Amino acid sequence: MQIVAANRIFADNYQLVICDNIMAFTEESNWCEGDVERGFSGNDNFRMVGTEADLNDHWVEVAIADEPPNLEHWQRVTCLGLSCNTGEIHIMSLTEDEPSISLNLPKGYYSVFVAGCNMGIDQSSLDENDELTDEQLALRKDLEWYRIFIVPGKPFQQGRIKDE
Repeated sequence: MQIVAANRIFADNYQLVICDNIMAFTEESNWCEGDVERGFSGNDNFRMVGTEADLNDHWVEVAIADEPPNLEHWQRVTCLGLSCNTGEIHIMSLTEDEPSISLNLPKGYYSVFVAGCNMGIDQSSLDENDELTDEQLALRKDLEWYRIFIVPGKPFQQGRIKDE
């Protein structure tokens, strides 16, 4: 496993976007019955993954891996399939015009594991009012944060595979 990117992402409407084309969203991709329970919605090229913390301000790391993450290190892990037809994968807010993180990867199908810790915990829930810099937020592993593992190949299962 190798961490290849990291950035602060504002998870507008409690969701992170993972896609190969920022224009691939369709109304049919939007959240519908059953999506909340499985932890994500979307189509094969545009996925939206649910978050918890009210401030929607998260540190997100991206790792390229050969195998799924070790579940014991994470509070929540959601697995989804993503088809990459463009040679790029973007991680961003739903309202961004430009992705916060973009990766060049071989075209193909990927298993994406969105692993999170400290679900629902943000500065507001800790009665903190100071605005954090990106560097400070990256170090705050006591707040809700994510590591997205991108693994080549289709997933064996999709949805929340761990949720404590």
